[in-house]
Amino acid sequence: MTLSPRVLPALALAAFLVGCGSSAPEALLLEPDPPVAQVGERLALRVVPQEDLAGEPEWLLPDYNGGGLISTKGFSTTYLAPNHAGTYQLVIRAQRADGSSIKVQRELRVLPLFKPEPASANLRPGQAQAFTVRIKGLARTEVLWKAEAGTFADGGAYTAPLEPGTYKLTATSAADPTVTATVTVVVN
Repeated sequence: MTLSPRVLPALALAAFLVGCGSSAPEALLLEPDPPVAQVGERLALRVVPQEDLAGEPEWLLPDYNGGGLISTKGFSTTYLAPNHAGTYQLVIRAQRADGSSIKVQRELRVLPLFKPEPASANLRPGQAQAFTVRIKGLARTEVLWKAEAGTFADGGAYTAPLEPGTYKLTATSAADPTVTATVTVVVN
């Protein structure tokens, strides 16, 4: 069998797309995507259908270990994040107008509250200032401080350097080293 020169490019493109794992666009879009909330925060979520549906979508949180709260039906819902940080599964199910099922699954990240107090400071050279971090949603509340210049003593007591300038202090959670926050200190 001989193929026409016109058919070969189309077959090559089709083979390429199949080999790349090309897939159809999703039938339901989630806004915001990815969904991210802070512990205890309410987050408005919305589904945007990309095709005709037979009814309203259903929202599910299959994590039975406290993954938050959500209403069960509708195109818009409010998610109430739990009081502990983590990654939870969010599932949205719907039926197309033709009766077939749609299932969209997303990770819902709940971030801890990790807020240095004060958030900034104006200090004289050599002046001391105590810094704390308000923490919610982490198993441990220990904080490791690092100073661009100046020194930290135990408990968050910072002493500014003798050299005037603008410096960054970094607080890192001992429970989760990916959780950090910075404080800006102006020494003059």
